[in-house]
Amino acid sequence: MPETLKVSVLSAGARERTVMRSLLAIAGNRDDGRGWQVTEEQGGDVTVVDVDSQEGEALWLSLRERGQRPVALTARRDFAADRILRKPLRSRAFLDLLKTFDDPEDQHSPQAQPEIVAEGGHQWLSMERPADSGMATLAEHLRRQTWTSPVMLQPSGWPRLIIDPGSGSWFFDGPLSDMKPQMFAQLISADDGRPVSSSDLVAEVESEVRRPLRELKWFAGLAQSRGRLHPDLVGEATFMLTQAPGEAMENDRFARLARILIRAPMGVEELHRESGEAAENIAAFLNACYTTGQLLVSRQAEVVGY
Repeated sequence: MPETLKVSVLSAGARERTVMRSLLAIAGNRDDGRGWQVTEEQGGDVTVVDVDSQEGEALWLSLRERGQRPVALTARRDFAADRILRKPLRSRAFLDLLKTFDDPEDQHSPQAQPEIVAEGGHQWLSMERPADSGMATLAEHLRRQTWTSPVMLQPSGWPRLIIDPGSGSWFFDGPLSDMKPQMFAQLISADDGRPVSSSDLVAEVESEVRRPLRELKWFAGLAQSRGRLHPDLVGEATFMLTQAPGEAMENDRFARLARILIRAPMGVEELHRESGEAAENIAAFLNACYTTGQLLVSRQAEVVGY
């Protein structure tokens, strides 16, 4: 067990880091004897990102897409995040935040949620989170950015796909109807993505259709759970879209849900009442938006420092 835990403070000014260092010096060590250290480098046990700039907000979204749960440091009252520190920084808010990290690594591995969540008289089913973190749906691999360089993907029974994260593209030689929903519900290993070198990539995709990677994220996210909510989305939470996914606007039902969530944040039950959509369609829609990185999730119980 390390003697010192690190707080990565990113995209923030020197003043915020100085205040945090002073507060930690006053607070002393944790109950387990470990102290805290403020750093400007990524990879800390707790990550705080100042989102009041375009660069900071982009970094926060990028970390979320990788499956992490960074804390948003902001003066904006309308910023939707599940962990927030408000400006100006208050000592109680900052220290209370650190107390919530009994195991700081939990920000990188969100906890499993119960399979059934009752809300407003409805039961919202949750996807099961596999015990083996190396196995996940294609949507989860894409959301976590498992592959950062080109890979060829062809698990048993799948058509051949080539994914090039660097260019935001995927390649597939066939009709989209060949992409069966049951494929996207299947758990696959990171090793199912076989690396393709840059020199081989051109030859591999020469006769295949190039498509935007956001399209694959959308369809994989939509079909990954057969109408069950992603575990990160169940419970007391409100949702809002940063923008409407283009693929959603091609479907009347999903377009209606997108227009509602663009206007104002709301919970899943409120979204159900407002739209009149079936629970399984709402779950599929939210899952797909989460996979594409366009869904903001706010949990009031975890918001710190109003």
